[in-house]
Amino acid sequence: MSKGFLWFAQNNNLTDYAKLSVELAKSIKNNTKNNSTCVVVDQNSIFKSEHVDKIIILKEDDSASDQNKFANEHKAFYLSPFTHTIKLEADMLWTHNTDWWWHHLCQHDLVFAINCMNYKGDIVKDSIYRRLFRINYLADIYSGMTYFRRSKKAEHFFKLCCLLIKNWGMVRESMLKNCHDQYPTTDVVYALAHRIMDPMNKNIINFDWFKFIHNKPGINNIHFALDQYNYLNPVRLTDRIYLGGRRLDRIWHYHNKKLWKF
Repeated sequence: MSKGFLWFAQNNNLTDYAKLSVELAKSIKNNTKNNSTCVVVDQNSIFKSEHVDKIIILKEDDSASDQNKFANEHKAFYLSPFTHTIKLEADMLWTHNTDWWWHHLCQHDLVFAINCMNYKGDIVKDSIYRRLFRINYLADIYSGMTYFRRSKKAEHFFKLCCLLIKNWGMVRESMLKNCHDQYPTTDVVYALAHRIMDPMNKNIINFDWFKFIHNKPGINNIHFALDQYNYLNPVRLTDRIYLGGRRLDRIWHYHNKKLWKF
């Protein structure tokens, strides 16, 4: 039985996701013992790092012409070299030991991060970014942290995601209300695939500890600060990260790609 972390790193004109991936892998290695890492890249994003155990190069890049590289993420199930996988996003940092997670996660086929948290550690259930979810009665799934194991249920879920992505034009027009996204986003695709499989949310797993801190301005909701990032003043001391004067004890999705050097 193998366990590990997987994410996609496809560079675009604005962001070098390979550099972000090295920082994420280092933080995982520094904080956990079960720390195998695998990064999926395209031909333009290939890199090497002692902190990344396996690099997988996409044979076909379904997002080659897209600025937002989401179209390949449904391939996570087949590309993962692990029996048990936690799928992440490259612009995240690990802040503490999570080895105990696996004992709980491995009892299930699929576990999503439901809702997210602000920098204070408060659960945010109704953010300004989730209007489409509310209108369409979608579960508040954040694909940036998703667990899956090799199982029929997980395979079926990712097959559904593939169909939704490849038929996005039809999906957007006939299956979603007021959706104007030119390209499919992984959060919406995951939530819609889950709704198809579990319309009443009877089987959704919602662990309080399986959530991350999201650093989007609308999540932290600091209206009086013109520059929220500078107001929160992120500081990293070795493996410790402080945000808004608070030491983080959750996974941090910093979102602002310029912060990885802080």
